[in-house]
Amino acid sequence: MGWMPLGQKGFSLRKVRDLTVMDFQDSISLVIACDSLGGIGNKPWDQVQVPPETVGIFGVRVPLFEVIASGGVPIHVSDCLAVEMEDTGRRIIEGIRSYCAEAGVIEENQFNGSTEENVLTLQTGIGIMVTGWVEQGGFFPGCSEAGDVILCAGIPKSGPQFQISLEDPELLSLQELIRLRKDQGVGDLLPVGSKGVKYEAEQLAESAGLSVQLKEDVAVDLHRSGGPATCAVFSCKPGDMDRLANKLTTPLHQVGYLF
Repeated sequence: MGWMPLGQKGFSLRKVRDLTVMDFQDSISLVIACDSLGGIGNKPWDQVQVPPETVGIFGVRVPLFEVIASGGVPIHVSDCLAVEMEDTGRRIIEGIRSYCAEAGVIEENQFNGSTEENVLTLQTGIGIMVTGWVEQGGFFPGCSEAGDVILCAGIPKSGPQFQISLEDPELLSLQELIRLRKDQGVGDLLPVGSKGVKYEAEQLAESAGLSVQLKEDVAVDLHRSGGPATCAVFSCKPGDMDRLANKLTTPLHQVGYLF
């Protein structure tokens, strides 16, 4: 079988921020996000000690958030676990699947993965990829407009400085992320990772060919790591800010505006 240019195979690939997008000719795209985690778990050399289930939850959280925030519907999760299946790997997978169930990913054939059975591992390491589908008209990155405000939902936090828990009221929940994505008043929506709120706000602006003016008196640390997507930035019209604030239980702060 010979190699052909991607465009001749009925699809094309492009990179959008941290996402890989595969566009098909029938106006459907696949959106692929991935993330890794290491040194966090219950093994002897792990720097942050947490149960394997927690590793699975927060390991899948970032790529799951990225797919949903872009407008995608998650359909498949692949995990690459640098640990043995019993019992660390099994418990990590339990965490992954329990969290994905909240996003509707529940079927056995929606999961695939591998574990390390050849050598003894003394430190936890995982990689996770989430794939979703989206109608090309419903892909949101780059949709912001000049005059939009940029808001941050949640507070950026990361271990080991903070103890990260799904019960933390300052952490943006999966359900609130989904609620934001479904709201017609929300434009581009971008989870915050290790580079912080300022970086992600600039990425949001750049995707739309715009610039961002950050506020000087923001109540959140714009440079602190957001860890496992503990918060997210998004654009909206100024008139929608109060309405959106009333839809969320997590803290909401304006961090700037686009021009």
